Amino acid sequence: MTLTDFRHVLRPWRRQPAFAACVIGVLALAVGANTAMYTLVETIVLRPLPLSEPDRLLTFSIVRPGTDRQPLSLPDLADFAQSNRTLEGIASVFGWSANLTGAGDAERLTAMRVSANYFDLTGARVHLGRAIQPDDEQRAVALLSHGMWQRRFGERTDAVGTPIVLNGETFTVVGILRPDFVSLVRDVDLVVPYSPAADVRRGNRAQGFLRVIARSKTGVTDAQAAEDLTAIGRRLRDEYPDSHGTDTAVRVARLHDEISGKSAPMLWMLLGAVVVVMLVACANLANLFLVRATTRRRELAVRIALGASRWRTVGHVLGEAVVLGVLGGAAGLLVARMLVAALLAIGPADLPRVAEIGIGWSAAGFTLLAALGASVLIGLAPAVQAWRGDLRGALQSGERGSSFGGRRVRTVLVFAEVALSTVLLMTAAVLARSFQQVQAVDPGFRPAQVLTVRLSLPRARYNGRAAIESFYNQVQPRLASIPGVRSAAAANVVPMNGYLATTAFFVDGVIAKDAPEAHYRMISPDYFRVLGIPLREGRSFTTADRDDAAPVAIINATFARRYFAGRSPVGRRMRLDDGEKVPREVEIVGVAGDVRHFGLEKEVTIEAYVPIAQVPDQTTIWLANNMYWVVHTDGAPLLVANAVRREIAAVDPAVPASFVRSMDQWMAGTLAPRRFNLQLVAAFAAAALLLAMVGVYAVSAAAVAARRREIGIRAALGASRREVIAMVLRTGLAPVLAGLATGAAVAVLAGDALGGMLFGVRPGDPFSLAAGAATLAAAAVLANLVPALRAANVDPIAALRVD
Repeated sequence: MTLTDFRHVLRPWRRQPAFAACVIGVLALAVGANTAMYTLVETIVLRPLPLSEPDRLLTFSIVRPGTDRQPLSLPDLADFAQSNRTLEGIASVFGWSANLTGAGDAERLTAMRVSANYFDLTGARVHLGRAIQPDDEQRAVALLSHGMWQRRFGERTDAVGTPIVLNGETFTVVGILRPDFVSLVRDVDLVVPYSPAADVRRGNRAQGFLRVIARSKTGVTDAQAAEDLTAIGRRLRDEYPDSHGTDTAVRVARLHDEISGKSAPMLWMLLGAVVVVMLVACANLANLFLVRATTRRRELAVRIALGASRWRTVGHVLGEAVVLGVLGGAAGLLVARMLVAALLAIGPADLPRVAEIGIGWSAAGFTLLAALGASVLIGLAPAVQAWRGDLRGALQSGERGSSFGGRRVRTVLVFAEVALSTVLLMTAAVLARSFQQVQAVDPGFRPAQVLTVRLSLPRARYNGRAAIESFYNQVQPRLASIPGVRSAAAANVVPMNGYLATTAFFVDGVIAKDAPEAHYRMISPDYFRVLGIPLREGRSFTTADRDDAAPVAIINATFARRYFAGRSPVGRRMRLDDGEKVPREVEIVGVAGDVRHFGLEKEVTIEAYVPIAQVPDQTTIWLANNMYWVVHTDGAPLLVANAVRREIAAVDPAVPASFVRSMDQWMAGTLAPRRFNLQLVAAFAAAALLLAMVGVYAVSAAAVAARRREIGIRAALGASRREVIAMVLRTGLAPVLAGLATGAAVAVLAGDALGGMLFGVRPGDPFSLAAGAATLAAAAVLANLVPALRAANVDPIAALRVD
């Protein structure tokens, strides 16, 4: 294209700046939204992990009733490491709570302990200093996350070599992790090595706490590794029925899928939704370009008559669209940057690899291709019309007598817009109904006016039940005496926090070969009252349930229903394998209501509650590491948060309070992914609907303008206003109804893709489909009604006087 051609391409937009601005604005929003969603998909789903040969990295866990991610014990890890034939190596990790003291206010950190070969096996790199090495197993060294390095050390390079105090023990910082560090433990502040040989759990096969990462041998497929590890799992189940009797399989997955796979279906769906919006926008703009091309028939005909080739004319028309597409793409990059920030702000907290998300060269390339593709789609129909146009007719008729050219093409575009919008609207309606169903589920407890606080007690000073009880006995009355607090209680787990703690149990004192597992709750006497968990039968725990009293337990209603078959479990006995050398016998003194601990849409699990005062001494390590306090308040829970922090610090300044949030916030967190899906799909559906209705209005209005003479003749021959309105509505709604029917069929057929995202509703839910169809039909009638009323007001004399 010459400079002269370029000037000719720009000339129409200088004459019609409002039209150009409208096109650029629509393209910027559509391309920007697509770029933002592509950025999330590319970073989280498509981009390889920043590790060495990430395709060979696997993770595996034991599958048992209620979970497919049961961690391994140290003896299990040794068996898998020694017996496999397909792995080059295995590293292990587990979450660790660390209290940072000695420099400023005490702070609870999310830490990860790793086997000394972790960095060698994964190939994870550090930003400064060095990684943990195999000979660090017995050393007190630590790696800081990039975020903690910025927060606590201001990015000073001399942080490497600095001593820090964690849980009363001094560690030396040897390195700083990269910002893109990823692991099975989310949002870690620091990483420290651990020594299996020094771990007190090294001989206990029932205490699973390790998550593993393995590297497959070169040439070994995922299926071969899974078959190998599954065979080892079957052998362990047969050899150790007491600890592995309920194992059903070994789950093997790629590390990338384990970290990012949970978000993949949601992100692919949202990318598909925003692509639909892009297509609707293109169809809408193509319609506008066709209307504009109709008014330019004489101009283009004159160009050809003066010697311009049809190819050059077509290139000129496409060039006009491409110029706007490039400008819209450039603006779309700015929109995408803002949308990415907004998506991360409203997105679920567990969205992985957030530190890596940003508008880079890949996103810029995607934006350019999307903008160019959109501009070609927009300019294609006018270009074809220019190629196939009737030169003589255009020169003779001029602008005033031009017919409604491209009517069929515009009708097809309206049909496509409506069909695509229907798919999005019905998808949004189904997701909204599903969200309603989830919100209607009874969680089994009362989340209102409850504050939760998580503590981690330093093992050096809180080693054993007596020390933990002493801490509890000092903190509980202090919290209960805070103005605005009704009561306070402690537990190892609170609903919706996702923490997994299980124990094997044996009903009626009979040790069966296949011992099932119950989710294990260590609670203080007021726990049920604070959370409003109803007691269905029997009694709650009291202060009389001390370590020297008869051992007791409370089970939930699902436990009672499944294992006592209509008989009252109160007064019955069972054994709990919760830390003693042999399972200990306890009396069931109550049945509590079911609580949905892992999410409103998750199945109720089997649960056993025991009083903190009777927890076996060796098991209290889990309570010390993960102690939650629940505080029932008179008003807004967060209003007493600072007072709660002060009272805990008054008992022990080295125990920082973390995860200080209301139970309503926990509930909102479990709903965050569904709410995120719904909000975005609803926004995309609304945008598609608006664009489609603009297209419907534009085509209907152009049709009325082109048929003005015909309408005038009809009116002169006696046609009533109602008949004219009905004629325009019939013409305008015909492609809408066809698009609505087609879109509904596609939505039903594609609904299976939503199966895993729905709760309590089928993909083809009639109520949701009807709601989406009614919304679109009402909008289409309104879009056609304005041109119809204009047609009804046509003056027959003025219309006939045109020629």
